[in-house]
Amino acid sequence: MSDDSPAPRHLSVLLSVRPYLGHLHPMIPLARALLRRGHRVAVATSEDVAEIVVGAGLAWIPAGMNPRQTPELSATDPDYGYMTVKAKVDDLLALAIGDFRPDVIVRDPTDLAPIVVSELVGALNVIYGLSRFIPKESWEVLGADRTIARLRRHYRLPEDAGLESMFSGLYLAVLPPLLEVQNPLPVELVQPIAYVPWDGDERDAEALPDHRAEGRPQVLVTLGTVYNVETDLLARFVEAFRDGEVDVLVALGEGADPGITEGAPENVRFSRYLPFTKVLPRCDALLCHGGFNTVMSALLAGVPTVCVPLGSDHDHNAYICRREGFGIWLDEAEASPERIRQAVATVIRDRGYAERVRAFRRQLAAAPPLDTAVRRIEQLVEVRETTP
Repeated sequence: MSDDSPAPRHLSVLLSVRPYLGHLHPMIPLARALLRRGHRVAVATSEDVAEIVVGAGLAWIPAGMNPRQTPELSATDPDYGYMTVKAKVDDLLALAIGDFRPDVIVRDPTDLAPIVVSELVGALNVIYGLSRFIPKESWEVLGADRTIARLRRHYRLPEDAGLESMFSGLYLAVLPPLLEVQNPLPVELVQPIAYVPWDGDERDAEALPDHRAEGRPQVLVTLGTVYNVETDLLARFVEAFRDGEVDVLVALGEGADPGITEGAPENVRFSRYLPFTKVLPRCDALLCHGGFNTVMSALLAGVPTVCVPLGSDHDHNAYICRREGFGIWLDEAEASPERIRQAVATVIRDRGYAERVRAFRRQLAAAPPLDTAVRRIEQLVEVRETTP
């Protein structure tokens, strides 16, 4: 239930996101919830996703870069390298001393720049916990501890060898405890909230394909928006349905090889974009890479999943699906068209998969709404301002 009472005061809230759609999309509903409470909201990210931000009705502020689109950096400075993170720190600091001094910075958990900036400008640090909690040990493997230590020295901040600043403030936990690796989370302030998907709500739902023949199941196939360049696996996905027993919708995403459509079976149809919140309820199964937003969309739609993990948090999401009986995990090296076809047929025929997903969907629906997170943020800012 939403709270109609006025906010204590209007806050300036900056959402800082790395320029990947899987990170940006789930933060858009939170941004809108903040706007509804009368707060000033802007999204700080690089230009390559600016159109998505503006199209969602939000203010976009250029900040940072996409290291994967900066060849001179990508070879020498990884996603969490000093030059990449410092570039965004400098951009955010310029905002803070300019027209947008934030009271709150809500950060994508893989966006390290706000850790330093929130401390420098005195803003409340809020982590939007996409997918499973990323512990200190994982950040050390990625070299983030060295990057943060170097940045803290540069900006004359106290040493933080334990990375406590990374998890200070408020952690918004969208992942139910059942699906979390660490429970309880090693964070002082945690606010559970509902996972609310967003997939471009202004796009024309009436034009979406629905090719189910009478009595035939329909399957959605996707490799997301980053791993969709894995043409070999996508080709195996398509080949798995050559027997024509199911109707298949393939969401290619931007950057996928258009050649994948050549010679495809007639029962397989391709789209550059499909809003999963509207397509998945029409489907009997999802075949995917195990991306967090993709899997969560399937769970919310009550649809069982076959996952072939490729990287990032995919293994964890696939493991959860297998452990809880929500779907099947196939190793990429062993995912032949025949094994893929068999796995999809299994989750469709065995109704236990769908029944378990639908039972879990009721738990997801019981999570606190986004307005709860907004009120918690307001309360924390108020306490900070009234505490000597």
